[in-house]
Amino acid sequence: MPRLSHLLLNLGVVLTIAGALTLSGCAATDGQATTDDVNNKAFTFPNGTVFHPALTSATTLEFTDNAHTFTLFSASGLASGSNRFGSCILTVSTSTYTPETGPQVNDVMTLSPCDFDSINRTITVSNGSITATSSPAIARLVDATSSDLNDRSFLFASGVVFNPALATTGVILAFTNNGNSFTLTSTANTNDEATGGSFLSSGSCTLSVGRSTYKSGTGPQLNDVITLSICRFNSATGTLIISNGTLSTTSI
Repeated sequence: MPRLSHLLLNLGVVLTIAGALTLSGCAATDGQATTDDVNNKAFTFPNGTVFHPALTSATTLEFTDNAHTFTLFSASGLASGSNRFGSCILTVSTSTYTPETGPQVNDVMTLSPCDFDSINRTITVSNGSITATSSPAIARLVDATSSDLNDRSFLFASGVVFNPALATTGVILAFTNNGNSFTLTSTANTNDEATGGSFLSSGSCTLSVGRSTYKSGTGPQLNDVITLSICRFNSATGTLIISNGTLSTTSI
């Protein structure tokens, strides 16, 4: 019996050590983000000041093309370009942000460190004295398709991306007919609306106005063509991200 008790004691010690090692192996670990960690994923930050001082609202960073390219966007614009690891070094090649409102072409944002948490699926980045941690990653935002948009309505706090006269007016953009028809309605006066055909191609949405009740100078007019060069759908939140090439906005 003493020998059996000794064996059982030793076995208990071994199992305890093994259990501790197993648990330590499951612990969340932070480390330099890699291609596999971030490719085809989008990370949203409460604000984007870590990328640019003017980005004080929610900002999303997305990696594609084996994480060689990035897209950064917020309600006020969109910037894209190349990414290089050794931290995350983002070089801007295109931007819809106006000067002083966000990253500009040829800007280089060096995020060091740029760490990925595999358990929480977040990234933590620093730029100088500013450090920020994202929400958990979601699958990258995709070019909107007919099935994404059909029979859906999207509310925008401002309709300026559709027409300058709608800068201070909220609008609802609705799609029907398998995404081939649209209706744009002002929230301030629902009698003001424009309708017509919509055409989706390679991540853009083109809206051709076939009828409008907006008075001249107050909104889109008959035969206007509204080209949304960026038209992307976030399946996790059900929101639509659009840009007319100069201004960008996200539905509420």
